Amino acid sequence: MPSERHAIERRRHDLRQQLRALSVEPLMRGSIYERRRRCGRQGCGCAKDSKALHPSKFLTVFLAGRTRGFHLRAEDEERAQKAITAYNRLWTVVNDLTACEVAELRRQVRERQRERKRRK
Repeated sequence: MPSERHAIERRRHDLRQQLRALSVEPLMRGSIYERRRRCGRQGCGCAKDSKALHPSKFLTVFLAGRTRGFHLRAEDEERAQKAITAYNRLWTVVNDLTACEVAELRRQVRERQRERKRRK
């Protein structure tokens, strides 16, 4: 059975490979959501019926201390969604790497404590 140290090193190695793979993908922090609104034409069904509002996709991004919203065209939606998904995967990998580092620190502390007990 592999030691705890080897298991942590293996996990760290796998996560770093995932991190390298993500480094070549477009990354973007943000959210895509759908807004429904009236178009403004008096003859349109949306002017009279609130259930007939027009759907459109929006991208919100927090940049430089402000949340910014952008209308997202249908042809750009897939690319933006892939970049957001890659960004979320990136943070999952970063969190997993952090857990590995914490586990390694705890393992080292336990090892030092065992060494001290042996010396006594």
